[in-house]
Amino acid sequence: MQNELGKTLEALRKAKKLSLRAVADITELNFSYIRDLELNVNRSSKKTVKPTTDTLQKLATAYDYPLENLLKLAGQVEVANAFEKILNDPDVSEKKKEAVRILMEMDDSDESLDRVIGILNALK
Repeated sequence: MQNELGKTLEALRKAKKLSLRAVADITELNFSYIRDLELNVNRSSKKTVKPTTDTLQKLATAYDYPLENLLKLAGQVEVANAFEKILNDPDVSEKKKEAVRILMEMDDSDESLDRVIGILNALK
């Protein structure tokens, strides 16, 4: 049985009239992996697929759909709520909101995160 994330991803792709290969080209994800996400199962290992924030960001961009919604559907509620709280808080400066948006868009690789952490530590 498909989960809500998978159903949503498939519906978004079909609404945009995109093939799996077209989405793969846009997102630089493997088309087979995208289909596994839609089915909520790795068809080779039969295990549940758990997408990263980076993967969800790429799909959100491709489908012009809010990342926060995909994060919630993927069970990453805490991350989604933290992003929403910051981005919707009128007391948070636009510069800080821009920084959060950049963090949301960056990949989840340890190398990228280490660079950001290094820069932030240097600014303390």
